[in-house]
Formats: sequence, C-alpha cells, structure tokens
Amino acid sequence: MKNLPNNLQAAYFDVDGTLSRSNIVDPLLYIKKHSMSPSRYSIWKAMLPFRFVYWTILDKISREKATASIYRQYKGISVETMNSLKAQCYQEKYHKKLFPKALEAINTFKGQGTRMVLVSGSLDIFLQLLAEELGAELISSRLETKEGIYTGEMKDRAVSGKRKAELIRQHAHSNQFTLENCASFGDSGDDIAMLSSVQYPVAVNPDKKLASLAQKNNWELLLWS
Repeated sequence: MKNLPNNLQAAYFDVDGTLSRSNIVDPLLYIKKHSMSPSRYSIWKAMLPFRFVYWTILDKISREKATASIYRQYKGISVETMNSLKAQCYQEKYHKKLFPKALEAINTFKGQGTRMVLVSGSLDIFLQLLAEELGAELISSRLETKEGIYTGEMKDRAVSGKRKAELIRQHAHSNQFTLENCASFGDSGDDIAMLSSVQYPVAVNPDKKLASLAQKNNWELLLWS
C-alpha cells in the first residue's frame, strides 16, 4: 500500500472478494441445509440452478435488487435457529476464506491507529463476528424479524452500489472524519461509488470493470487473493 499515508483516519473495506473468498449465497446454503429436513432441503436445492440464473440476470440490472431477492430465502427461519448456527456458519463461510494478505494489511492499519470499517452487502448476523475479530466497525445489510421469525425482507436498503458511498459519507460525518484523509478497498464494479467517495481508493482483486477504471484513474491496485 505504497500510495497510502500512515495517518489515515479511517479505512473502509468491502468484504466479499476483497477481504475474503466469500459471497452472500454460501451462508444461505449453509443455513438452509442445517435448518431444513433433508427432504425439504433436497427439493429447495434442486431449484437452485433456476434461482442462480434469475439472480445473475437481476444482478446485471441491480445489485441491490438481486441481494434483496437472495435474502428473501431466509423467510420463515427463526431467530433462535439463526443464532444457533451463525458462529459455525461464520467460521466456514467467512473466517476460513480470509485472505492472509488482507489480514496483514489490517494489522498494519491497527498499528497506525486507523479506524477500520467493514462496508458490506453481507448480513450483519455473520459479519458482526468478523468485525469483532478484526477490531472493526460494521456497516452491513440487515434482515427484518417479526415475532422471532425472519420475514425475508430487509431493514432499510441493501448495502451495495451508491448506498455504500452514502453510508461512508454518513459515517465519516458522524465521526468528524474528512474523506480526504480516508481510504476504501473494493473488488468489483459495484464498489466504484464507494471507492470514488474517498481520497485514497484501492482496487483489490479487481474485476475487469474495476481494473480498467483503476488503471485509468491511477488508483492503487492490490492482489490479496
């Protein structure tokens, strides 16, 4: 991270693809497998190829809508069941997939006194464990509950695209940070608004769209995968 100063006030990190080889579908598969009967899970899983096609098409139109559609699959799961499964799900679907170079970078920021903030479309129920492990704050998508059951709807909007940039600006303002003294890290075109919102954008494991823009704008490029 040769282009970053040593006195950053905050560093904002996307999670999936940036800090870890994770995604928002794998935790859903884990929760479904461990909360449904084998027969019901087999039927649900048999429909996944069709859902994947739909989610892929929808993602090209709107990442926010695709995320909301995926999270509707949590409808009917109890908070009690989710709480009993979240720790092991986190270990398998996030912790084990963390990039060693990402952890090295975070330890460097810790040593410099930089505030670290995770900004992710993944669910807070899993990422809170990651935030605690890394000593970071968390801004992430949340699910709505009613009478101890997940409704399948989200609290507020999914944390993606321009919404990430809005939340970073709000966080910086509430903490009296100047975005000219902050960095952000992302891996995909969905993170462009987030990266553009700060003085020091860093493209990590970038997809083609982000890599092209980063090279054009002379943003720092890192490979943590």
